[in-house]
Amino acid sequence: MIAEISIFPVGEGTSLSPYVKRAFEAIRSVDGLRLQLTPMCTILEATDLEQILEAFRRAHRAVREAGAKRIVAHLKIDDRLDKPRSMEDKVKAVLS
Repeated sequence: MIAEISIFPVGEGTSLSPYVKRAFEAIRSVDGLRLQLTPMCTILEATDLEQILEAFRRAHRAVREAGAKRIVAHLKIDDRLDKPRSMEDKVKAVLS
């Protein structure tokens, strides 16, 4: 299962990297995830939905605890059931 998480505060100025760092550290604290930090989001590879939802909860909480007064959060999940697919598999399918 692959997911994309993007969480950021609204109205906190133009530099959001301190908030993104806190969110990424929170996501990284979930055991068993493979992660890829990108300029616009974090990609997760998990064995089940609960891992993804826990990562999302922790990231949201981290941004709130960092002092954000308003938070926009996006979660996109690709749950392919017919065969296992990794992040790399998806990229290779496009590039080949």
